Amino acid sequence: MAAVAVTGSTLQNVTDNQKRWLVFGIALNKVLVSQIRSFVEQEVQKEYGNLQSSHSIHTQSTSGRLKNWPTFLKYENINGNNVFPRLPGGRYDYSKFDCRVTSHVAFAKLYVENHMAKFNAFDEHCDASAVLTLLGKVPVFSLAVQSSAGDVRQARNAWAHCVFSDWDPLSFPPRFAKMEKLVKSLGLPIADEMYLVNELKDWETKGAILCMNATIDPDLVKTVQKEVNALRNDMDQMAFEEEVNRENVKKALHDARLVLEELRERVAMVEHEQEVIK
Repeated sequence: MAAVAVTGSTLQNVTDNQKRWLVFGIALNKVLVSQIRSFVEQEVQKEYGNLQSSHSIHTQSTSGRLKNWPTFLKYENINGNNVFPRLPGGRYDYSKFDCRVTSHVAFAKLYVENHMAKFNAFDEHCDASAVLTLLGKVPVFSLAVQSSAGDVRQARNAWAHCVFSDWDPLSFPPRFAKMEKLVKSLGLPIADEMYLVNELKDWETKGAILCMNATIDPDLVKTVQKEVNALRNDMDQMAFEEEVNRENVKKALHDARLVLEELRERVAMVEHEQEVIK
């Protein structure tokens, strides 16, 4: 569909930094994480299976639990262990814990912060923060993957904090480059890697086009609008360390949705007028 010139486009009411923030959020959550989540699950399940054989992690006692692999494992995240009163000084009372790790999902929870450990499957509840943490900590992943995941996680945190001044033209391309580097480090089948890298490049281009404030491509508006709505629907399932950050992101997505909806209606009106003229 041809681009349409919309005078006084309401898209100009959203700053370029907000547009870059919005596009990165879509690319991270709806492209990168949604497409590598099953791969992460597969590898975590493999590591869990190895530990069942080598350490009987599924039947281990509290006193004989595996404490580090290689980082400290958070048993408070599984089996309802976090409900027990803490000892003086805020320490966990491990004597009351059930430390049997009975699934690969429970194993994954040992690596994430408590506020992330709300997922019961590798689905939308296992969000970007959890997936990137697993890539950065579970030793089944190479050092290159762990390093790249850490870099992308920093970008994810910048997005979650919703500070638009952090999304200037200089910061935008490097953050996409970090996601691309992570994809290339995973060792995915070449066709899957190329597809995902191209998808990320395509969204980076969409971000640049949105910042031009020139003619509006109706198909681009519809695509962005669809992904913004999908991202908004995922908000309550995502993990945020502070609830204020969730509310700020939800508000920013709500504002973007309103702008895109008004713009879509105006584009449709212009298209109709052009058809009448013909």
